[in-house]
Amino acid sequence: MRSRKPGILPLIFYILLLVGCSVDLPSYVISQGKMERILYDYHIAQGMAEAQGGDVQENRYLYVQKVFEKYHVTEAQFDTSMVWYSGHASHLEEMYAHIEARLERESFDAGLNIPEEDKFARFTAEGDTANIWQGRDMIFLQGNREQNLYTLVMPADTSFHKGDYFMLRFSNRFVVQDNQREAYVLMQIRYDNDSVVSGTIMMNGDYDITLNIPQEKVLPDREIRSLSCTFYYSFNEDAEDAFRLWMVSKPVLLRYHAAQKQTEELSDTTETDTLGNVVRPQKPRGERITPEEFRSNQQVDRKINVVEKRRVVLPQQGTVRRRPMR
Repeated sequence: MRSRKPGILPLIFYILLLVGCSVDLPSYVISQGKMERILYDYHIAQGMAEAQGGDVQENRYLYVQKVFEKYHVTEAQFDTSMVWYSGHASHLEEMYAHIEARLERESFDAGLNIPEEDKFARFTAEGDTANIWQGRDMIFLQGNREQNLYTLVMPADTSFHKGDYFMLRFSNRFVVQDNQREAYVLMQIRYDNDSVVSGTIMMNGDYDITLNIPQEKVLPDREIRSLSCTFYYSFNEDAEDAFRLWMVSKPVLLRYHAAQKQTEELSDTTETDTLGNVVRPQKPRGERITPEEFRSNQQVDRKINVVEKRRVVLPQQGTVRRRPMR
């Protein structure tokens, strides 16, 4: 009986599947590896231009031109390639994942502190301090009517408490042909009586963002119905068409329970002795004190009382017009 050799059809099918899923770069598009290196230097140049002072727009233009010269590419090649990559989000996301990792690694090697969003990202969705972000790890918005808005709405569950307050952190970067760098983020808490508390922030450059809804602003006696975060890329619709990309990366949304702040304030404002007793601050000499203060300051026999342990709260493809890239 002839022995059956391993079937070759599954292997052929697998190869065809891989070929069908892959996307060949058009000849006019800069290769992904080179484009990744260009974008890295592009954003470094943006940061240098913003830190230089003076005419920031002019600085951006001059610094970016140096990047193009370094890689022997023209503005038209870069612009057209960015249009193609923005229409193929998986390629764009892969490049920026590498860029962010490189930025973080080189910052660490330079002795800089770890960004706050990276510290807070370790929190899970449970606990008194929790990272409850449920949206995309990277958000790409463009300066046009179709792709300039992203909203995440999170209905409240049993882990939300009255008096909870929130902090949103992320990094943002712009790649634009013109000077339209204007984006907004809105965070809203909606309560059971349809009351709304919100916070908003505007950004126009490459830097890290923190947006808070502090405890002093929330409604402590109301149940939270939902929390939403809206990212909006504003642009002048009367302006000529140009490529505009805004990227949000490493978003972290922290929810704090109100009890945490009280615990932190207590630990910051009180002192204890070796037995854990609270040491009350003494009045300056010559200042009158009340009888109650006098009695509380008297020496008493030290006794160790067994008490309940206090809970510790840790704390898409197209063409573009040739325009100067700024």
